[in-house]
Amino acid sequence: MDASKANVAARDSFDVVIIGAGVAGALVAHVLSQKSVKVLLLEAGESGGERQDLVLRYAAATFKGLGTAYTASEPNKIPGPEQPADEKDRKVARDAYYDQQSPEKYLSTYERRVGGSTWHWLGHTPRNLPNDFRLHTEYNVGVDWPIGYGDLEPWYCKAETELGVAGDDSEWQNVHGAFRSAPFPMTKVWPSWSDLQFARALKDTPIKGQTLAVLSTPSARNSQEYDGRPPCAGNASCVPICPIGAKYDASVHVKKAIANHTQLRERSVVTNLEVDRDGTVHRVRYKKWDGAAGIVSGRIVVVAANAIESAKLLLLSAGDGAHNGVANSSDQVGRNLMDHLQKAVLATSREPTFPFRGPPSTSGIENFRDGRFRERRGAFRLSVGNDGWSRNGSPYNDVAHLVQTEGLFGEDLRTRLFHDVSRQVRVSCSVEVLANPDNRVQLSALRDSFGIQRPEIHFATDDYTRTAFGPALDIMTAILRAIDATPLAVDRNPLNYSGAGHVMGTCRMGFDKTKAVVDPDCRSHDHRNLYIIGGSTFPSCGTANPTITISALALRAANHILATLPQFPAAPEESAK
Repeated sequence: MDASKANVAARDSFDVVIIGAGVAGALVAHVLSQKSVKVLLLEAGESGGERQDLVLRYAAATFKGLGTAYTASEPNKIPGPEQPADEKDRKVARDAYYDQQSPEKYLSTYERRVGGSTWHWLGHTPRNLPNDFRLHTEYNVGVDWPIGYGDLEPWYCKAETELGVAGDDSEWQNVHGAFRSAPFPMTKVWPSWSDLQFARALKDTPIKGQTLAVLSTPSARNSQEYDGRPPCAGNASCVPICPIGAKYDASVHVKKAIANHTQLRERSVVTNLEVDRDGTVHRVRYKKWDGAAGIVSGRIVVVAANAIESAKLLLLSAGDGAHNGVANSSDQVGRNLMDHLQKAVLATSREPTFPFRGPPSTSGIENFRDGRFRERRGAFRLSVGNDGWSRNGSPYNDVAHLVQTEGLFGEDLRTRLFHDVSRQVRVSCSVEVLANPDNRVQLSALRDSFGIQRPEIHFATDDYTRTAFGPALDIMTAILRAIDATPLAVDRNPLNYSGAGHVMGTCRMGFDKTKAVVDPDCRSHDHRNLYIIGGSTFPSCGTANPTITISALALRAANHILATLPQFPAAPEESAK
């Protein structure tokens, strides 16, 4: 270590060092801190001010983008794709940070901040289905997980309790075989008027030969006071920020861990994991935003960043000389990058459905998430929107059009705007993507503001995903017509899709260490005291929003860490290299 870096703490040792203060890292820190484990959380981002300040920033902004509330205090010191508030600049930032080396672009991004992307997530928490864990066995495509639904089910229940999930027990018992052994901690978030209209129409109108059930989507959003947080007040700004904290974000568990003496070091960008002669990983190097360098050691090290950043860090790190990076004897680190790909159909209903009066979506249709069709094309989940045409900039674009094109002002403008916007409806799909080793994260020659190599991303869809868009669009169009709504023009180009923000894959879980990065407990096959936790470990993506599965896996892994921690003595001040 360079002796000139005077502020490096060479003797800064902990029981467990966790990299990333998103939902996975926060939950692991909370569980360990309850058992008096000495924990350090290292987070590349910052806390970024009080919620009320973030809300005021969002409210004052002319453009309401995904990151409007979260612009870093020093944007040039936060290497990542999400710093600008303006959506156009954000796309530029994404493409500048991601070195995209394929004809199709990976479209999902994330927040680097304490609490991670749970700050701007929608909050939906449907579980994976039993067949999502055995995709290859059931349908001869993709790969199986090394664990099954039954293995994870008790941890799903614990995760729902920790996050505070509202849902309907009777609706969700045995959906596609997904049994529940415990009730949701809260009753469901009340359905919107639009939800009720969809449910009523579809009850009497079969689509593609089957009756579609509109179910209340489980959400980490309070339907009553829970864990010291208020019930949802229907502010409709859940994406990107809940103004009152009724929607869960991972800063909740960061604060709980800190209250139990976990140490948080924010603005700390981890640059390297060091491997000792015996194959263990104790030392973690990082850079502070102010330019200082740091090094800490842990008896156990946990990588809990998102799937892109976790893979990048492992590839950057000093391996054993025989392989590229740490935990990569399988050559699977960075491979199998996934997301859910989305399309939406917008329509105008004959009667008002009154969007923007609650969360952006409170109900969905689960019929098409599983079936024999998965042998040849991807499954999809449908969401019923309560946010009108917001994805097209409504109602701001509507006002501009009515004023600039139609010349409306005053009472005429208000009347027309209410008439048009109150009839906006949307249905969207999230389509399954198969793991593909060629969809991957590598290291780019381009560097960020810290001089760290950026992620080079290769991503492309295949026929399995593309052929699912056609049936999904047909069904969404039929659903909208069933409620007496007229769809707008439908874009059927399978290459025109949006990302769901569900960054998955790159450090897959499996029994075989030649084909997987971590074992069923999320422990590295190569390094017995290194854990990799988060969406990066998913062998397949199914159709469910991934956060509740990430949370269940994190709680399960935390339990394993507690059991294995006594095997590892306190890390030496200077391990033999």
